[in-house]
Amino acid sequence: MYLTKTKSGRRLFSLVAIAVFSFAFTPIGTRTAVAAPSVQVVFSGTGLAADGSKVEFWIWCMPEGNSPTYTGACRGSVLIAGQGPASGVGGFVVENPDGTYVARVFSINPNTFLVAAVFHNIAPEPAHGPVNLVAFGILNSNGATSTGLSRNSVVVVTGPGN
Repeated sequence: MYLTKTKSGRRLFSLVAIAVFSFAFTPIGTRTAVAAPSVQVVFSGTGLAADGSKVEFWIWCMPEGNSPTYTGACRGSVLIAGQGPASGVGGFVVENPDGTYVARVFSINPNTFLVAAVFHNIAPEPAHGPVNLVAFGILNSNGATSTGLSRNSVVVVTGPGN
């Protein structure tokens, strides 16, 4: 132990101890995590509500995935003509047993006309382009509800198995 009594010996011993300790706890053959692709659903279109008002919407949802932040979440905007600017929305989506999706969204700004909305693609296999049928319901800040259809919606379902 004469080596540890000199200044350079103590330094060398400390470096060797740190190196051994570091190598002892370094995993060998580490893997990097790769995010798996996730299903994503987009509803986009315009439609007429039963009360005659024009409704425009764009909603992006992630029904499943590998992130607790986005899994099941929806974001987007809804505009009812004559009711002010578009309302930013957030909410959630569920997949029905028949393969269709229902997005339920709520206004993220309490000072807008919109309280909540729901969108449902009718066909389980959406066609490419603005030709899909989407049923919707709107709850306004004055308590009025309105339902309607969009016959020219784009519905995109992407991800594993699609």
